[in-house]
Amino acid sequence: MEFSIFGILAVVLELVRPILLPLALVILVDLVLLARVIGRHQVLNISSGIITAAGLGVLLGIAAALYFPIWTGASLTHLQSGIDYLGVIGAGIGIGIASGMILYPPVQLLMRKTA
Repeated sequence: MEFSIFGILAVVLELVRPILLPLALVILVDLVLLARVIGRHQVLNISSGIITAAGLGVLLGIAAALYFPIWTGASLTHLQSGIDYLGVIGAGIGIGIASGMILYPPVQLLMRKTA
């Protein structure tokens, strides 16, 4: 396969194709929970929910960045250039942001204002 944007997209599609349906279901459930959060925003402690979801996102992002090289059969000692480190750090940041956004509605629904 030639090195082009279409070649890269074809490889990425083959990688994520098995998880597209479960991912769509998770996004659908998350949107339903987000609608409930928006509907109940007066009885929820919004700042605590955002801080907790962001903290969990950071934790999962760091864990993912440490796990990605191992997932490919390498180790952290195999990272040799700045591009390698930037790729792993970028993937960790992306996973952290995505997991924080996905975890926010369920976490927020668990946090209510104290009377």
